[in-house]
Amino acid sequence: MTATSIPVRPASDRESRLAPPLTFLRLLWIELRHNVMPWLLPLIAALFWFDSYRPSTGTPPVWVLRTFWNMGQGHTIIDFGPFVAGVAAWMGSRDGRRGTLDLVTGTPRPRWAAQLATWAATAIWAVGAYLVFVGVMFGVYMSQGLQGEPPWWWVGVGAVAVAAFSAAGFALGAYWPSRFAAPLAVFGGFLAMMVSSQTGFSEPKGWYLILPTNSNNNYGADTGMFYPFLPDLPMARMMFLAGIAIVALGLAGLPARAGGPRLRWAAAVVTACGVAVAGTAVGLAATARIAPNGAVIPALHDAANDRPLPYTPACGHATIPVCVNPGYRPDLTHVMTAVGSVAREIVGLPGAPARAVQVATYYSAGNAAGPILPGEAETIGGSPPVLRLPLGAIGLVGGFGQDPQDFTDQVRLQFVHAFVGAGSGTGTPAQQAVQAALLERAGVPLPLVSKELAIAGLPVQAAGPVYAAAGRLAALPPAARHAWLATHLAALRSGQLTLRDLP
Repeated sequence: MTATSIPVRPASDRESRLAPPLTFLRLLWIELRHNVMPWLLPLIAALFWFDSYRPSTGTPPVWVLRTFWNMGQGHTIIDFGPFVAGVAAWMGSRDGRRGTLDLVTGTPRPRWAAQLATWAATAIWAVGAYLVFVGVMFGVYMSQGLQGEPPWWWVGVGAVAVAAFSAAGFALGAYWPSRFAAPLAVFGGFLAMMVSSQTGFSEPKGWYLILPTNSNNNYGADTGMFYPFLPDLPMARMMFLAGIAIVALGLAGLPARAGGPRLRWAAAVVTACGVAVAGTAVGLAATARIAPNGAVIPALHDAANDRPLPYTPACGHATIPVCVNPGYRPDLTHVMTAVGSVAREIVGLPGAPARAVQVATYYSAGNAAGPILPGEAETIGGSPPVLRLPLGAIGLVGGFGQDPQDFTDQVRLQFVHAFVGAGSGTGTPAQQAVQAALLERAGVPLPLVSKELAIAGLPVQAAGPVYAAAGRLAALPPAARHAWLATHLAALRSGQLTLRDLP
């Protein structure tokens, strides 16, 4: 019996079913071991530390502020995405650059399937590294005792974005197998992120919310402390980015060298599905409305996410009790200093608050979280009256350049602004003068008062009739000033007083 006459045992049905997956897995394992992505990870790690982690270390120990730069504005994606696209383009153009395209096209396995294995290996390295880097960064944050909730949904957005960059870069390399495909993919990735960032800064609503670097109306000052991060927008963004990845991979299967007619037809269907997914995500983002706790997409929203987060307040006493969210505990001393200095001047007067409590800073339809004008921030209401402090509208000390003195003076300013009933505007000249007088008595000299009140539209220099009237009122003996305020507060708040009516 010769070797050629030995009968070949036919493969069983089970073996036939298992052979293709095992072959693909073996091919994937080979691609994982010979992928270029690991060689670029040290460079990405250095950039990640310099651009995503290092700037965050100077912000207060609160999750939403510590991660605003790297997650809210997408710098982890910026650090990863373009380089991942370049590596994927290099891997996608490998056979064309080496002149082996005809050889691999003639193998039994369809070319598209082999390409998917190469892309999958690149994506696994890239997404895995992204999750490891972010995990290490979050681990360091947790060891520092950050307050609030971590933005887990945004980690998912970043992972899908990295996969989308890898798919887009791979498709470019597969269609244009040149040594210039990789640098072009890197340049295109940075350009896309630059356009996304610049557009995201100026567009607070509509379909622009789908951009992965747009932090408007979804990453506000008190998110994760008073109310949870809403998953609506991250879900839409992951759909959008997944759709881009599906389209890119589908396009790689359309050329004739990718496989037979059936396979190319399947690739066309995959491409169409990706377009539908990305288009649906953009449409969902366009339906978003700005709720008090962030961007809400009706089709994706779960009402359970509207419940406020429970917490035990941190409290102190400065003429009146003062309570803040535990995330603001490091600033409680500054808040007590500001509130106590003003409360001492108005204690016993009609409408003077009996206590002060921090409240959430809510989103506004115009832009980011919180009011802009001082009069739109702190309010006094209830019985007995309570001073409500949306401190997130001011910002934590150490966040975005906020120093203790400015923070304290802004709390004072907003306190007296609410007390005189100036509302959401700058107030009448008489109200402005009383504000300046109370601030001067609270420990803010008139030149500094003018600096703080300039935010409310007052002259920058401490001069003119407003400040002249403020100086006269501040110079009165405490008992006389207190008596005058007790008599004229109602008329002052209703806007009936003029500067001539001040003593």
